[in-house]
Amino acid sequence: MLTISLAEPVPTPFDFEAAARSHGWSALVPFTWDAAAATLSRVQRLQSSGRVVRLHLREGHPNGSAPFVAVEVETVEPLTPGEEAEIRRAVRRMVRLDEDFSEFYELCAQAEGWTLRVQPGGGRLLRCPTLFEDIIYTLCTTNITWAGTKRLVERLTALLGEPFSGRDEWRAFPTPAAIAAAGPEVLRQEIRLGYRSGYIWELASAVAEGRLDLHEALEDPTLPTADLMRRLRQIKGVGPYAAATLLMILGRYEHLAVDTELVSHVSKKYFGGQPASEAEMRAVYAPWGRWQYLAYWFDAPD
Repeated sequence: MLTISLAEPVPTPFDFEAAARSHGWSALVPFTWDAAAATLSRVQRLQSSGRVVRLHLREGHPNGSAPFVAVEVETVEPLTPGEEAEIRRAVRRMVRLDEDFSEFYELCAQAEGWTLRVQPGGGRLLRCPTLFEDIIYTLCTTNITWAGTKRLVERLTALLGEPFSGRDEWRAFPTPAAIAAAGPEVLRQEIRLGYRSGYIWELASAVAEGRLDLHEALEDPTLPTADLMRRLRQIKGVGPYAAATLLMILGRYEHLAVDTELVSHVSKKYFGGQPASEAEMRAVYAPWGRWQYLAYWFDAPD
């Protein structure tokens, strides 16, 4: 086995641990978080070659040079230039190295009466290397406990994910083709995805067959957020909560994902434990404009 070291430059300020841990995705396989080593690991199938590698990301410790994300790649063969480029793109997407949070930081500095838990360089919420995987993760969070979400993703990956060569326990997240080939009954009976089975199978089939290009349809930064919301809602199984979560994944923070956690937090902190309407809850964070999802996410409880 080979270990290849890469260094990916980062913006200033940047907090690697916050980017890796501020979102629950780090607890879903094939991600793993090693707290002692402050390292985010992931088994990754490379789209360019179909090869499965294992990535280890941590904060770089430069000696007088610019900061970076240190990436160690475990692989059975040397990387091709195309594979290395794909890994670098995946790292940049996962920890959002190309997003500009300067306006959010300015608002945090100016906001009086708010107690946001944002460290310098924070605000980045971990996402997957591909939007397809982010959508599947999100569908696995609807109408279920977090422990249940973790079990769903673990079973899906264990049954349908491709293994690292010689290490059957190291499995990448399954491809759209693998999920489509499994069929909705396998998703329902063996992985126990429940009502999500048909939605996930239809999405995987559309992507695998080339009928839906998620990048082209949903990752255009010039697309107005209202149009993007409508496109997300056209995906079967994506309701208001899932759509708002996926907008966040795509770097659009205008909409709150209303779930039981948000309702409980806003009720306790801003309404003395009394029920509040959805309009009242949204009004709490409205002053944050296009950053209101992050304002809620990092809003410290009383």
